[in-house]
This record gives sequence, structure tokens and C-alpha cells, in this order.
Amino acid sequence: MFEFLEGEVVAVGEETVVLQVGGVGFRLQVPGRTATRLSGFVKLYTHLLVSEDELSLYGFATPEERDMFVGLLSVPQLGPRLAFRLVAAMPPEEFAAAIRRGDLSALEQVKGIGRRTAQRIMVELSERLAKVVPAAPTPLSEKETVVLRALTSKALGFSEAEARKALEAIRRECAPDAPVEEMIKRALQILSAR
Repeated sequence: MFEFLEGEVVAVGEETVVLQVGGVGFRLQVPGRTATRLSGFVKLYTHLLVSEDELSLYGFATPEERDMFVGLLSVPQLGPRLAFRLVAAMPPEEFAAAIRRGDLSALEQVKGIGRRTAQRIMVELSERLAKVVPAAPTPLSEKETVVLRALTSKALGFSEAEARKALEAIRRECAPDAPVEEMIKRALQILSAR
């Protein structure tokens, strides 16, 4: 229903944040690692869960985290609480690597995930992992690393996921010998258009 919410952070809890959007305060459940970094004006990718007795709004720093959460919800008998704990405990790339390796112990580190649940997750997600979590990012060239650092610096403040998406677009548009300054300028144009 909601793709994302952009607004001012007015309160932060351990795994919650209140986001003021157009005069309305939305309480979102967010992973702890995300909550600690939120302040000022932010954009969170959301998923709304509707149950018999409540509406729960979940917020994530990247679309990949949200997609991982939604993918985990499709695992029978997992439920939103455990799916959320997995997303909070493991970044999508780490989760994908554990699934690809068949590493049950990595999943069992998460509170509430036992051997059977970890096996169920492996079975359910191993075939459709690419839809739930994309493959590991392509290694960056030296110039691309400089661009990534510039975009994710405190001065510009973009997330690594946003910066990597801009870099993917730049790879298609710019010549390999393009100067770093031109690549940063083009990345900023791409990011401001979103």
C-alpha cells in the first residue's frame, strides 16, 4: 500500500521510529541498526501488515531489506515477528550468502530461530532467493570506489544501496575512462531524480 514514507524523525526507540509526514505521525517498526542512524529528514521503505486486531507498519533503510522481509513472510509458519528479527539481525547480502552456502548456524544465531525453522527457510528460499535478495554486488573499480565513498560521505549522506544503484546506471552511461568528477556529477543527477 505504501511504497515509502519521507518525513521528519520526531522520536526514536530501540526498534521503532515516529516519522512526521504531512502533519501525521507514523510509528514504524525498524531494525535496530536502522533506528540508531535515523535523524532529521529520512526516507524509509515500508510494508504494511494487516491482521485481525492491528495494523503494523514496518520501515526499512533499503528496498532490499523490505524485499527480504516480504520474502520471509512467504515462508510457512515463520510469521512477521521472526521475519523482522532476521532482517534486523542480518543485512540482505549476509542473509543471501548464508542461504547460498546452506549455513543453518548463521540463521540459528537469531533469537527464536531453531534448527527446523532454519531448515524451512533454506528449503523455501533457496530456489527463489534471487527474487527475495539480489545477488552480491559487482566489485567496484578504483574510480567507482571513490564515487561510492563520496556519495556515502557525511557531506552528501546517501545510503550505500542508493549509491550502488546510481553506480550501476553510471556503468551503462559513462565511458570507462570518464573522470571521477563527471561520474559523481552524473550520480548526483540520477539520485536527485528519484
